[in-house]
Amino acid sequence: MTFSTRDAVVDYGGRIMFYCAVCAAPITKDDFFHLGLRFPDADESKDDYCEAELVDSVSHPACLRAARAG
Repeated sequence: MTFSTRDAVVDYGGRIMFYCAVCAAPITKDDFFHLGLRFPDADESKDDYCEAELVDSVSHPACLRAARAG
């Protein structure tokens, strides 16, 4: 079995959990790593995750840099 960090973060049903607040593309496992975020538990919903981590949205690191620069 291969593990790709470029895979989108999905919930227990296989649905994409997070989309970038800037570009609307799916957030990947690699993005979570680069943002220093805890990966969601297997049975955790998006709402539960956001409440526990006190986040309103998630964005790609590159999109955040571009938004700050521009």
